[in-house]
Amino acid sequence: MTIPIAVPSYYDPGEILAEVFEDGILADDLAVFLTCIEVNVLAGFLHATGRHDGGDYWLRSHQAGCDAPHRH
Repeated sequence: MTIPIAVPSYYDPGEILAEVFEDGILADDLAVFLTCIEVNVLAGFLHATGRHDGGDYWLRSHQAGCDAPHRH
């Protein structure tokens, strides 16, 4: 028998996603593996949710190894 887990009504998936991906260490580890478009979308999402530092982390981390830094 599976017991259903109730998700609280205040749970906001977008907010949780922003909280997880605003981490600068995560950005340093993963940004080089993402495309320019993917990083731009993620950074834009973080900026739109008020997590400006997080968005900047992703952009800086990606640009360090990017062949086309002008795209950001």
